[in-house]
Amino acid sequence: MRRLSYAILICLCGPLASFAEEPSTKITAEQEKFFETKIRPVLVQSCYECHSAKKQQFGLRVDSRKFLVDGGDGGSALTPGKVDESRLWEVLQHDPDDTQMPPDSKLPDDVLANIKAWIEMGAPWPASDIPAEAADDVHSNWRDHWAYQPIKRPAIPSPENDAWSLTEIDRFIAAKLAAAGLAPSPPADKESQLRRLKYDLLGLPAEYEEVQRFVNNNSPTAYDELVDEYLALPQFGERWARHWMDVSRYADTKGYLFREDRNYPDAWRYREWVIGALNQDLPYNEFVIKQIAADHVSDDPADLHAMGFLTLGRRFLNNRHDIIDDRIDVVTRGLMGLTVTCARCHDHKFDPIPAADYYSLYGVFNSCDEPKNEPSTLRLVDKEKPADPVIFLRGKPGNNGPKVPRQFLQVVHREERQPFQKGSGRLEMAQAIVAADNPLTARVWVNRVWGHLIGNALVRTPSDFGVRADPPTHPELLDYLAGTLIDNGWSTKQLIRAIVKSQAYRQQSDATLEIIANDPENELLTHMNRRRRDFEGLRDAVLAASGELDPTVGGQSVKITEQPFPKRRTVYAFVDRQNLPGLFRAFDFASPDTHSPKRYETDVPQQALFLMNSPFLLEQATQLVESIALDDPAEKVRRIYQQVLARQPTDSEIELAVRYVTGAVADTDPVEPNPWSYGYGDLDPEAGKLQAFTPLPHFTGKAWQGGAKLPDDTLSWTMLNPKGGHPGKNLQQVTVRRWTAPTDGRISVRGKLKHSKKEGDGVRGRILVAGVQQGEAWHVHNAEQKTPLKDIPVKAGETVEFVTDLWETLSHDGFEWPVTITLQSMTDDSTVKFSAEAQFAGPPPSPLTAWAQFAQILLLSNEFQFVD
Repeated sequence: MRRLSYAILICLCGPLASFAEEPSTKITAEQEKFFETKIRPVLVQSCYECHSAKKQQFGLRVDSRKFLVDGGDGGSALTPGKVDESRLWEVLQHDPDDTQMPPDSKLPDDVLANIKAWIEMGAPWPASDIPAEAADDVHSNWRDHWAYQPIKRPAIPSPENDAWSLTEIDRFIAAKLAAAGLAPSPPADKESQLRRLKYDLLGLPAEYEEVQRFVNNNSPTAYDELVDEYLALPQFGERWARHWMDVSRYADTKGYLFREDRNYPDAWRYREWVIGALNQDLPYNEFVIKQIAADHVSDDPADLHAMGFLTLGRRFLNNRHDIIDDRIDVVTRGLMGLTVTCARCHDHKFDPIPAADYYSLYGVFNSCDEPKNEPSTLRLVDKEKPADPVIFLRGKPGNNGPKVPRQFLQVVHREERQPFQKGSGRLEMAQAIVAADNPLTARVWVNRVWGHLIGNALVRTPSDFGVRADPPTHPELLDYLAGTLIDNGWSTKQLIRAIVKSQAYRQQSDATLEIIANDPENELLTHMNRRRRDFEGLRDAVLAASGELDPTVGGQSVKITEQPFPKRRTVYAFVDRQNLPGLFRAFDFASPDTHSPKRYETDVPQQALFLMNSPFLLEQATQLVESIALDDPAEKVRRIYQQVLARQPTDSEIELAVRYVTGAVADTDPVEPNPWSYGYGDLDPEAGKLQAFTPLPHFTGKAWQGGAKLPDDTLSWTMLNPKGGHPGKNLQQVTVRRWTAPTDGRISVRGKLKHSKKEGDGVRGRILVAGVQQGEAWHVHNAEQKTPLKDIPVKAGETVEFVTDLWETLSHDGFEWPVTITLQSMTDDSTVKFSAEAQFAGPPPSPLTAWAQFAQILLLSNEFQFVD
């Protein structure tokens, strides 16, 4: 189906947005996490005893990527990216005719799958040329590392002939630029400043009327007043809560679990708390403490939801050790930029984090329980008797080493630390994280805020301030911001206000050739970084342009990919960490499986395809033009430009658009019909006849059913999805999956009717061809039954119906019945296969009018998708 004119798209908008640079050759944060949690522990536990610094059996070491690639007496052990050519993989298979490693027993299948995946991704290895013994040299220098030094209050620079700087932040930037012989860029125009400010503070697009008010306001305080106005709006909390939810790995579900509800029904209450705390400008130190130990510091029951920061992570099949590891990770990486979980199996290879410190924090969390009763299902409570932690040698529970006290990290407290005394130690740990002498927490937070506003953080690894992290581009500015945050009572809004009022923030994003040559990565901030709207910002902007955005603040999560599409802001999207929708992944949504340091930006075809073809976008484009009741084409073009791009079109843009919409035809290209349809009917089981077929009226995005929720008032549980479905409450509500023959021919059917519950009495299925039942009906209860048909003649337009009823009682009647029909055509002797599962579909989208196509073109433009 033709969705839009590519000629008009190019004329009006230019090429589709270039969403990212070429991929980096460096190891990604996800790859490093995978290696440190899935690969290195296996090597340490199963291989180091014979193949590391102390012993090299057969001349092989496995404690560095270089050693594995170089190999030992038998040649290379690892060919990155090629599993079948890697000797390491061969010996792990335990072939009886080959060397078997480890010699005592074969590794579990899931461990082997991880190693295979690691080799296939190129065997990423952090700092691969540093062998284990070299880590001692790294550790010996940690006291000099910049991140572990106390926060200084640096002197404010005074660059010569500095007529540019407005704020103290500017003077730090100007001093660096002057030292490099460069100058800052001019300010962006007022329209761009407004557009940028509203997106960064509220996550929303600028509106035409407010742009005009700001542009025409010549008061010297107009910009400052706008900053204060936006910071006071409740939408501020929504925007910045989503940033924090990346840090806290927010999700509405637990991940994969067996025989247990996967949902966190109260997860939204944590999001609600974060939005409220940010809107109230709760001091960041209190914001942190309440998310770790609200039960110790607050009498307000609502504050207990703050501990969702800890409790809303993955459940790891309820493996307590992995749950605690995840909590240590979100606390230490998320709040202090320390990769403490790398010390689960051994002392950290690079940073001064011994395994003893990991298990000290492990003891804190192992001394807590999760009560399921009110006032909050998200909270933790201390056990009556705290656990006494021990080091698990090589990270293996039960392989106990020495005892360790529950205490804070030596890298922060050094020699002065004392064991925690109050209960689990959770409150004392939280207090230590935000203590004035902890140099990490304030630096990490101001670095994250700077990155969200400027586009690049001062420290480019926001969740790793360890010795291998790149130093900050502006170390004095980082300390100035951290110190100012503390001096201003840990106020996040004051920090944001100071940054967005700076000249550095208000620069234009266009870069001259001189700037590109001398500051290609914009490390010196010679200009503002050009940024694209993120997933939430883009979806919200589309809804705002169509006039459909629901401004309600707060509330439960909604499934934004299911029809009818909710109009809530995207921060309220239901996040299913096990089945994260492809839409989220396509637009670089942060993985909810673990703490996310920052979002990556990619440019993939799925992004453009969604914007061109998704029912959501087509619906909004149609709604946009229907909301403008104007007959004059030129005036209608002006209004569409105002709603989408918040500006007036030029005369040439009006002329081109009018020529397009008056000369184009509606999008009426023929749509290839789906041979499958989905309905219900009235079954006469004795005669094997279906008395009627009625299409199911509602499509959720995943299933056809009677209404938005099950059970429906009229059609009960009647539902069909790609794999199967559920019959209704009687024989007048049997499910019918219908296939219509496109041509004369002969068909064969392959399928398997499956019922997977011990409860209830199962379901019954039958196949009707041209209204006639073929053979006997099949009754299955906690069983499966093949349902074949062979060599059945059909004529074009005749139907094959797969009918399922509840047997006798309505109880646990969900079923699966994926079928494949093979059609041998009588006209050209061709063979075509039709898959009920693969071809499952919702209703075809309504054709777009020429006006709706034009609106969609503007929604696809770079001008709409980019902030400036």
